[in-house]
Amino acid sequence: MTSLNSPRVMDGSISANNAALLQQAVYGQKEQERASMLDRLFAFWFQRLVYPQIWEDPVIDMQAMGPLAGKHVITISSGGCNALSYLTDGPAKVSVVDLNHAHCALINLKIAAVCALASHADFYAFFGHADRKANAALYHNKIKARLPARARDYWEERSLSGVRINAFTKGFYRFGLLGNLIGFLHTLARLNGIKLEELLSLSSIAEQERWFDQKIAPIFDGWFVRNVAASPLALFNLGIPPHQYQALCNGEPNMMAEVLKQRARKLATVVDIKDNYFAWQGYGRRYDTRPEGSCPPYLMARHWESLRANINNIHVQQASYRDVLMQQPARSIDRYLLLDAQDWMSDEELRLLWNEIERTATPDARVVFRTAGEASCIEGKLSAEVALLWHRNHRVSDSLHEKDRSAIYGGLHVYERMAAH
Repeated sequence: MTSLNSPRVMDGSISANNAALLQQAVYGQKEQERASMLDRLFAFWFQRLVYPQIWEDPVIDMQAMGPLAGKHVITISSGGCNALSYLTDGPAKVSVVDLNHAHCALINLKIAAVCALASHADFYAFFGHADRKANAALYHNKIKARLPARARDYWEERSLSGVRINAFTKGFYRFGLLGNLIGFLHTLARLNGIKLEELLSLSSIAEQERWFDQKIAPIFDGWFVRNVAASPLALFNLGIPPHQYQALCNGEPNMMAEVLKQRARKLATVVDIKDNYFAWQGYGRRYDTRPEGSCPPYLMARHWESLRANINNIHVQQASYRDVLMQQPARSIDRYLLLDAQDWMSDEELRLLWNEIERTATPDARVVFRTAGEASCIEGKLSAEVALLWHRNHRVSDSLHEKDRSAIYGGLHVYERMAAH
């Protein structure tokens, strides 16, 4: 087993440049004075913890990437669930980047816990149950000593809801901007006489479909949700900036409620509820903590030893994706995970990013990303030289999108270098 004494986490300046990094990401290539009020508000809003759990399916990601043994993977962190899940397949290196200091602090906490905790039971108590009173003692007695200083400062700082680390004694997945939004949706459903938790007890996909169509769909069709969803502000807690909002509704805000209804329906019905931890989070605000309950790969007992063995292969940095690529040698990266970050980018930013992807890519490299809308956001945007070298694998992309359990994206896209064929 790899030594667990010194996990290679880049402390860096996790919070100092947070606002500047997010402003650059949201404003793109706009001049500062041309950034809209919505752009500015979103950049400010997104500085907080947004995703207590990532909303891209790591099982689908790993199918899209193929075997990871010996590979160098680069990914955006978000909640960190995916990056840690990739470690279970034995990659040589997982480079993790994020603009948001809270997300960096969260994955640093998970890495420190892997190194500090001797048993899967304690690890699962902390991040699976995430509501045990004993988690406070686990943090103070074992985990905090392994944390980079700035991550420790983040978790021990007091916010409006109390000292942040105490969220793991009260139900961590109810916190963060997305956790708050899901809580609001549960309240809205109760005002309509519906308990969203009812979904968790159903025994077949057919029952799940009937339940959604009879009880949940009418809420999205009502005047309140239609009017609220028509404002980009309403989706800030989903981490959706103004530019991506337009892509999500195809430039027609009055259609947003219908788009959200279809995404929520797929989340509730794409697979049997017992196999979909994303639906448990959306409709139950927690994981299914029964012995065989669905959870991310990194939380599964059968992956605990491989996770610990490979934990030193993960490297975390608060920075932009392209800036990190610029630090890498040519032909040094095998797999790229971009989540939905390209939806935020201008055409010029996409071109510059893919120039760096092409420079750093190994001959059989793959790029995996998601989009709010159905179409790939890079077609017609790349330089002619780069576009000739990469193609979308339509069969793999479309088949995996249909199986993606998170169900909140319009498209999943797997690009391969032509040199691999």
